[in-house]
Amino acid sequence: MAIVDEEGKGIVFKLKDEIRELQSRIESIQTSCSHPKEAVTEKPGASTGHYSPGDDSYWIDYHCHLCDKRWRVDQ
Repeated sequence: MAIVDEEGKGIVFKLKDEIRELQSRIESIQTSCSHPKEAVTEKPGASTGHYSPGDDSYWIDYHCHLCDKRWRVDQ
C-alpha cells in the first residue's frame, strides 16, 4: 500500500481529513437531534464514601439511541 496518494499527500493525512469531516457530520446530526425522552436512557452515578463528604459527587449519564450522543450532567 502506498503511503502517498497521487497528489503527493500522505495517505494518513488524507484519512485524518476524512475522519474530521465525518466527525463534523456526526456532530451536526447530534446537535440537530431532539433527543426524545423515549430514545434516551439515564444512568445515575455517584462517587461517595470520601473522608470529606464535600468530595462526594453525583451525576446522571445520558445516552440518546437515535444519534448516539452521550453526555453527563452533574447533580
